[in-house]
Amino acid sequence: MIRRRLQDPVLAGHPFRRTLPAHVLRPLPDFEPEVEAAMARQSALDGLRSPPVNPRRITLQDVKDFLLAYCACFLAVSVFIF
Repeated sequence: MIRRRLQDPVLAGHPFRRTLPAHVLRPLPDFEPEVEAAMARQSALDGLRSPPVNPRRITLQDVKDFLLAYCACFLAVSVFIF
């Protein structure tokens, strides 16, 4: 048996979909209005950001933060093992 596809997408598909009203099957927007507003606010603030940090320059505070994180992780793993 050969089945032909219907040209109208509303009539094609599952029988349950054919019973739904048209507003249920409408395409959804890419983003919600709240997300679009947040993206617009973010694009307005792009000029106010600080310049990127030079990764070749390591400060004393960077070394202190690294050692603090390393010691905390080492201590946590040691306590977990013992």
